[in-house]
Amino acid sequence: MKGHHADYNTASLNRKADVYFDYLTDLHIDMTEHPLQEVVPDWCAKYQELELEIIDIIRCSHLWRKSLIEVGSDFLTLKLFREICLRVDHFEVLLCENYWQRTISDLKEKDMAINQLHDDRITLLGKMAASMAHEIRNPLTSIKGFLQLLRTNLRALPMEKADAYLEFIEAECNNMHMQVTGFLSFSKRPIIEEELADTSLKQILEYNLSLLNPRLINENVVLKVDIPDSITLRVQKLAFQQVLNNLLNNGIDALSEVKYEKIISIKAFEDQDHTWIWIGNNGPAIPAELAKTLFAPFVTNKTNGTGLGLAICKQIMTKNNGDISFQSTDRETTFKLSFQRPKLAL
Repeated sequence: MKGHHADYNTASLNRKADVYFDYLTDLHIDMTEHPLQEVVPDWCAKYQELELEIIDIIRCSHLWRKSLIEVGSDFLTLKLFREICLRVDHFEVLLCENYWQRTISDLKEKDMAINQLHDDRITLLGKMAASMAHEIRNPLTSIKGFLQLLRTNLRALPMEKADAYLEFIEAECNNMHMQVTGFLSFSKRPIIEEELADTSLKQILEYNLSLLNPRLINENVVLKVDIPDSITLRVQKLAFQQVLNNLLNNGIDALSEVKYEKIISIKAFEDQDHTWIWIGNNGPAIPAELAKTLFAPFVTNKTNGTGLGLAICKQIMTKNNGDISFQSTDRETTFKLSFQRPKLAL
């Protein structure tokens, strides 16, 4: 036989042979009513587990018939031999039919699973495309607006004003670059992968805050920062900037309906094993129904949210040998970024 017949238990095989032999010799019981028919589904399930083929079942029947010819030719009458062969053929048909039905059923289930997977992927692609459009539309709108201002007022604008517009355009382009980098990271495609580089945490954060400062002012958010100058990280700089950008913007979003003083706090510190960055806000707690799946794709409680921001953050942190977790109460929600510190050589 083909397949994994070597795994078949010999004792079990002998028991089945005894039962089958009884079936062949129980000529007083009609073969269509013999109790052996009840074990057909169980035997076929075992054959399927061993990855046998229908041809193996047929060969087994042929071996029984060959054995009867070799052993019983001296004492079996033609009529008796014919009756036993009919029983062999009958049971062979039962096994083959049942095994084939099981195979067809499995193939249908696999086809359904493949079709479902295809549909899920199409849905995922649609959500990814919508999310990408959502994340890039706003920066593009801003860039277009500032380019129109430059086009219509370039000669009249003071140089410092034009420089400010260009810096804003550059910042928005960097923002889109970060978004694309995040999506590529999320899709696990080995394209445009940034190299890890030693970078000052304070410098990365200052860049992010320079982009977020207008929003912090407009939203009346108080920012508290405690970042030692000495902390450096070995990370993909643009990708990690997106992590900070997502977490800080999420924090501002969480404070949008708050009527009391709005506070976002950022602090970093090191212990023996890790470098920690904690980003907190004093907005409402994250709903319990979201907490367990917060880093899964398309999980969000924002009306216009895409649900990919934190999933991308998780991917980026993993790629940068780090981790992200959170703690949320009615008083404060804190996202905790951690990086393994290199072990000092003894």
